[in-house]
Amino acid sequence: MAFLGLAMAANAVPASAQTSEWTIVDNPYQEDVEYSVGDTFNPGVVVEGVRWHSFTVVAPDRSFLGDGVNVSTDLNVQFENRGSKSAKVLVILLLEDAEGNPLERIEVRRFKVPSGRLKERTESIVLSTATLNSAERVYLFFEIMN
Repeated sequence: MAFLGLAMAANAVPASAQTSEWTIVDNPYQEDVEYSVGDTFNPGVVVEGVRWHSFTVVAPDRSFLGDGVNVSTDLNVQFENRGSKSAKVLVILLLEDAEGNPLERIEVRRFKVPSGRLKERTESIVLSTATLNSAERVYLFFEIMN
């Protein structure tokens, strides 16, 4: 009997370790968070059945670049639609300095996330090294368009 309880507990651990906490929020979702360029951030929010899994601002190695240089940078976002119909998503990120002052506004072109699917989108953007080096926060905006 003890063996059966131990086996059930062992099987329960991996399943719970894979479970993410999701917060259901109103449409549109807006929040200001700490963020370092290059890190992957999981907002962990659900808007009208669409989960925002992650975003990453992927910048090249800036160690050899001086301030004032513009560099090609990628923004990668990942969403999962658990709703019954496709959803059109709008995402805007506002990179901010440590005090919350705006540095750069990044808008991801609206895109559809089909029902029951995980969708990843990458946008190429040009940002200055001054912005990349100063960014310590990001203001998030996520809306399901009707």
